[in-house]
Amino acid sequence: MLDFSRIKTYPISRRKNLITLKDILSPEAPPKPFENPDLNEVAERIVAARKSGAHVIWMMGAHVIKSGLSLIIIDLMKRGLITHIASNGAAGIHDFEIALIGETSEDVATSIEDGTFGMADETGRLMNLAIQRGVHDGLGCGESLGRIITENEEFKFKEYSILYHAYKLGIPFTVHIALGTDIIHQHPKCNFAVLGEASGRDFRIFVETVSRLEGGVFLNFGSAVIGPEVFLKAISIARNLGFRVRSFTAANFDLKPITDYMRRRGKDDPDYYYRPLKNIVQRPTSTGGAGFHIAGDHVITIPNLHHMILSKIGGTIFSLPERESPAHSLESRLEEIAQNYPEVKDIAGRFSELNPNLKHMLGDMIKAYSAINRCFETGGSLFICGNGGSFADALHISAELLKSFKMKRPIPNYIKEKFSNLPSGRLIADSLEEGLRTIVLGANHSLTSAVENDNPTRNMNFAQELYVLARRGDVLLGISTSGNAENVFYAAVTAKALGLTVIALTGEDGGRISEISDITVKVPALDTSRVQELHSIVYHTICEMLEASLCRRTRE
Repeated sequence: MLDFSRIKTYPISRRKNLITLKDILSPEAPPKPFENPDLNEVAERIVAARKSGAHVIWMMGAHVIKSGLSLIIIDLMKRGLITHIASNGAAGIHDFEIALIGETSEDVATSIEDGTFGMADETGRLMNLAIQRGVHDGLGCGESLGRIITENEEFKFKEYSILYHAYKLGIPFTVHIALGTDIIHQHPKCNFAVLGEASGRDFRIFVETVSRLEGGVFLNFGSAVIGPEVFLKAISIARNLGFRVRSFTAANFDLKPITDYMRRRGKDDPDYYYRPLKNIVQRPTSTGGAGFHIAGDHVITIPNLHHMILSKIGGTIFSLPERESPAHSLESRLEEIAQNYPEVKDIAGRFSELNPNLKHMLGDMIKAYSAINRCFETGGSLFICGNGGSFADALHISAELLKSFKMKRPIPNYIKEKFSNLPSGRLIADSLEEGLRTIVLGANHSLTSAVENDNPTRNMNFAQELYVLARRGDVLLGISTSGNAENVFYAAVTAKALGLTVIALTGEDGGRISEISDITVKVPALDTSRVQELHSIVYHTICEMLEASLCRRTRE
């Protein structure tokens, strides 16, 4: 396969952009004339929904941002009129770039000719980094992006950002990604497994809001594929799980004119294949409520919708539904994990009961488990390193993961069949166990001694081995009671450079390794022997979680 790490990027300051802050419309500006009685009906339904405490979901494509409508949407958010923002990946990118440089939208026709389209470094690097860090903390894509914009002073134009205001207001902003469709997927720092995890979390958040859409309003602005498909699946899941989502308003806004939009079309009608008509206006509202199609340019329809709503509410500001961020809730993270791996929540509960003095560590342990499990789910490898007793712990962990620990791990039948016609094949197949790909750095004593003898820089043994064997998406677990072991630190630096997730297992000080690790699990002790005793409890618990997850995957 092609090596994406060789892709060349360039500074975004060199890029010519088509959209600047001058193109962003003011909420106070009077809208252009637009006559459509359905638009007024939709405005009334939005106001009625918020007065009753029901949700108003705003789904949009990228053209809404490029049309300069961000401040109008932000004004509706501040007034409590929008309770959930959802978008495709491109809309998030344009909003992110506006927050960063006050401009967006490159000249695709020119840049595609020389291979520079989508290759601005800062957009891909910062967005991928934000998403990767957010996933480690239990966040979805939208909240991860909102957080970096909020916390990083590099974003000079954040007041124009919907992501920023959603994060500040506590409004969910979910980003629904289609892999390969966005410019950040071209960047050398892109990790597709992490993107999938982040957008998957956002989909769960979106479904949760949709499950409470009864009496509310769903609005789709210019998303012709992602929006309709995501919404239809969310409706199906919510109803499948027993939630009453029968009577609500669904309105689609697009340039495409459609007459008699509630009429069912046959397959000989081109409009039959227009997804928003079927998946937003018609099918979801067949059990009650009402569907609308508003044809017109967003630059005209959205300001008019904003003006109509404000004329009906005056200065009223509605309260937003309370929502707890998963970054601050261990329980919500465990509930999310339990949907796929229910045993993990039980193991975490037993850990807390048996080790009340270590209960405060459970959040970081769950982060470590999640990162390693995600790596294994996507075919990656876990690398472990340590010295002395920590080296023994590394070997111990690998033994628990490479074969059965507490549960039976028979290999799948389809693999057993491959042994059936080979000498002793059935005996071997019945004796083999499923395992998790785990490599202990330093176990190759010939390599270790060669590196120590030949390399003028001391303590490069772990880093050298890791550099050759590791791939982006793998995980490094560095064990050091002090957190300062130099060869473990060098391995961690190498791992970061290669795009690995770095987990540190240390004593309570954390040491220098914790300064560069993505996740640090610190046990409450300083004495080496006591730290190692507690490390054993921690890693056995994580191994048990990983084994339970493996068995669940192979069983299904």
